[in-house]
Formats: sequence, structure tokens, C-alpha cells
Amino acid sequence: MLKFLMIICVIPLTAFVLNIIYEKPPTDHGKGTMFDIIASRYDFINRALALNMDIGWRKRMIAEVTSHGEIFKGGDSHDTLNVLDLATGTADVAILLAKEYANFVQRSETKRSISILGVDPSINMITVGREKIEKENLSTKIKLDLGDARNLEDLNDDNFDAATMSFGIRNVPEKETALCEIHRVLKKESNEQSGAKLGILEFSEPGDDFGIMGAGARLFIRYIVPVIGAMLSGAPREYMHLQNSIKEFPSPVEFAALMEGLTCGENRKGKFRVDNVIQLNYGSVQLYLATPIV
Repeated sequence: MLKFLMIICVIPLTAFVLNIIYEKPPTDHGKGTMFDIIASRYDFINRALALNMDIGWRKRMIAEVTSHGEIFKGGDSHDTLNVLDLATGTADVAILLAKEYANFVQRSETKRSISILGVDPSINMITVGREKIEKENLSTKIKLDLGDARNLEDLNDDNFDAATMSFGIRNVPEKETALCEIHRVLKKESNEQSGAKLGILEFSEPGDDFGIMGAGARLFIRYIVPVIGAMLSGAPREYMHLQNSIKEFPSPVEFAALMEGLTCGENRKGKFRVDNVIQLNYGSVQLYLATPIV
């Protein structure tokens, strides 16, 4: 019991000391410099800090964005499903999506092909991702490019049937700019077609309405994540950013309102309709599901 109490005291104290010793990291990691530093150990640290639950969160996002596989259905071999994965990192979501498509093809008859484009500002993360894609023999379905969600100028308007973004939007200071760029490249809802689907996974600090489990998750994010992340990565300053960026990110209600209050496009009428906000892990993770409208 004494050892347990010592640990409870030492971890918050260590987090406090780290915040004093190391300069607070910048809020703009959209250029990918932080992730270049930790890319080689990113997957291992992710699994450790999320207790391996992050894979389940990503799978849930894919299931929701693809309408549990319905989006894979298509009429002929010339019909390609285009999916954009932003903040793709080491391509976890892109790979899971390609595998889910392959599973659907085995279970059902479909001639529709799939093309997945992963975009990330960190070249080192992309390098790790490309190695994983090659190992999984998925190079014909997934392509990774260096890029920034705030500027997708190389991508055409109304081109993608779905988009995903996992734990990346909080690293972007100009969130409205990034969301409007995503809005631009997604197919819009109209009388002739249903709109594309956007899924965003992001952390936030749980509110008081999640009770004791939410309080535990909040303490885990504030104190345990930066300490364990610093120990595993050797990059304390970078994992202080994780704690700080989660604390500073808008609440689920505020972020949903931001998406629905956008004024995108030349006519300034483009925005997202937030169809659902799914709470995961006692309110510490949210899955935002939205449709681009004009």
C-alpha cells in the first residue's frame, strides 16, 4: 500500500518537474518536427500509452465512416472509392482501411476498387508508414505523401468519398483553415448524390459528467501520459506537448460547433453537418462524424 501511495505522489510530482525544467513546446506541430523526432518509436509508445485501445478506436472510426462496409459497394471496375487519411502518421488507419476493404471483397461481390491517400507533415513518420505498407503488400492501394492539412492545393475539389483524421487536428493552430481544405476536397451532399463522410478522432479532457472513471482518465492524461511518454521516447518536451495540446483543445460541444459554424468556399457557405459525436474511453476520446454541405 505504501509503494502504491508513493507512486501516486511521485508521478504528478515528476510531471510538475518536467514542466518546470523543459520549455513549453510550441502549439504548432503542423509542420511535423515533433513527430520527426519520435517517429521510430511512435507505434510502440502509442500502444503503450493507450493500453492498446487506440487500434479499437481507429477500427470504430473506419466502421462508421464506411457505413460498416456499405461504401465499398460499387457498380463497375471503373468506379474507384477515393479515401483521404490526414495526419496519417505511420499509416495505421490507411492500413486498417485497406484490410477492411479486402475483407469486404472476400465476403461480397464488388467491382469497386479503392485508392487511399495518406498525408502527413512528418517525413520520418511517412517513411515508417511506407515500410509498413510494403510489408503488408498494400502499395497498390495506399499512397503516402508529405503535406499539411491546411494546404491541400495538389488535391482537386470534390474528389474524395471519405476522409479520416486521427489525433491530428489538435496539433493544427488554424483548425478552421484545415477543416475548410478538407471540406473543399470532399464530395458535397446534393440532390444528385449523398455527401462524403468525415471521421475525426481526437482526445479531450473528460468532463465531470463522466464520474470517477472520467476523473481517472483525466489524471492519466495530465500526469501519467507525459511521464511514461518521456521515459519511453527519451523526448520529454515532445510528450509535454501531448498533455498541453489535449488540455487546450476545445470541448466536444465547442469543436462540433466550430465545424458547423465554418464559412468555407468562395460563397462562404460551406460547412459540416455534425451527424454524431461518439464518446469513447470515458470521455477522453471523441469520434466526430460529419458530412460536408453547402
